Amino acid sequence: MKKTKDRGVNRTKIVATLGPACNAEGTLREMLKAGMDVARVNFSHGSAETNFALLAKLRSAAAKEKREVAVMQDLQGAKLRVGRLPDAGLELLDGSTVVLLAGASSAEDGLIPVPYVTLAKEVKRGDAILLSDGLLELVVIAVEGRRILTKVEVGGTLISYRGLTVPNRALAIEGFTDKDKADLILGINNNVDMVALSFVRTAEDVQQLKKRINRLCGDSIEPPQVIVKIEKREAIDNFDSILEEADAVMVARGDLGLETAFERVPVMQKELIAKCLVAGKPVVVATHMLSSMTLKPRPTRAEASDVANAVIDHADALMLSEETAMGRYPVRSVKTMADIIEATEESSLDNLKPERDSKGAPTQLAVAAGAVELARQVKAAAILVTTRSGYSARAVARFRPEIPIMAVTDSVRVQKQLQLSWGAWPIYVEGYTEPDKMVKRALQIIKKDKRISLSGQVVVVSGLKSGRSGWDPTVRVVKV
Repeated sequence: MKKTKDRGVNRTKIVATLGPACNAEGTLREMLKAGMDVARVNFSHGSAETNFALLAKLRSAAAKEKREVAVMQDLQGAKLRVGRLPDAGLELLDGSTVVLLAGASSAEDGLIPVPYVTLAKEVKRGDAILLSDGLLELVVIAVEGRRILTKVEVGGTLISYRGLTVPNRALAIEGFTDKDKADLILGINNNVDMVALSFVRTAEDVQQLKKRINRLCGDSIEPPQVIVKIEKREAIDNFDSILEEADAVMVARGDLGLETAFERVPVMQKELIAKCLVAGKPVVVATHMLSSMTLKPRPTRAEASDVANAVIDHADALMLSEETAMGRYPVRSVKTMADIIEATEESSLDNLKPERDSKGAPTQLAVAAGAVELARQVKAAAILVTTRSGYSARAVARFRPEIPIMAVTDSVRVQKQLQLSWGAWPIYVEGYTEPDKMVKRALQIIKKDKRISLSGQVVVVSGLKSGRSGWDPTVRVVKV
């Protein structure tokens, strides 16, 4: 395998999905060097055993490369799918009539099985039903008991277990499944850093997951962060309250484009990013970022522009899905995304800053804003933040400074979680002591890292009082 150039740090982070395409430890090492910051394990695919075996390879690769990589467990959630069909699939012809059978798990006499038993009670005549991520479209003609008669508007081949969406109906499907509950236990036992919750509808969904996580972790395990995936129409309607409860947000454009008008997705993406920036919470843009690289060694020009625009909007992270999980070019996909990010961040367009007004904000944000402005005035090489929870570093990142944010923490979990935050360079210092000692030790670690060179001055934000939580708003300039 051709060796990948060891890359420095971009401010916009890269989430790469693991899968069969990167099952070899050598491939994972190259992906880390190419710029992977967070590894996503998608529990919609593969068995728990294969997923955690791949996770073990990732951690081995990271140890050999002396790199920190965060692990995101993406729970499957209650996505509606058709049941099992013949191996060759079922051909749906334009204009033909096809019957869906609610409550069935496998094909019967040419019918399309749908395990969701109450679907027939919830759809109405005239409703659109999208299959295979929107590639196929049916329209409901009539409902007879469990049988849903439909006309094929857009045909094609339907294969087993493909997704089913009813765009104009809020179906009463349970949001957190038995599979999710079992997978979550395994994830916490395997020390995942983040849990992505699929098909969130309300803030209560997030609250319930956090309660479950806290019960499982108890006092002995630092809990993983909760990332809410925005992919339902109800999530858009309830976004402000959901954002209050979430630790981070993923704009999951695939299902979102099925649940809502697809032409609205680009605008919604920008609106969601802007709200996350104001809240100071990480936001990930996902789905079809470089999807043509699943099969081809180069992205389309439109895909390159899509990545660049998300960088200009100041998203914290961008995500690769099938490109790295099952594509032909997993390493090249990461490198290509990193190259586009780097080129965009070096351009003047990246200087278009989001809302930075901290008037009326909590003391923490006002201090963070002051630190960023001080760093600009003294031309500091970096902002160094001591933090136990990660909040201090994310508060600084909210104002998108032009220089690195060196986040110093005594928590390995927080170090990993900050891999998702824009501009953050997490540094682990064992044993929380006085901020001065942490800063001194962190600078020693930085000087040994060949990926960055600091000289001149750094602005230091001491965000926590020694030995306990609570803000001690100290900002000062230190010579390196």
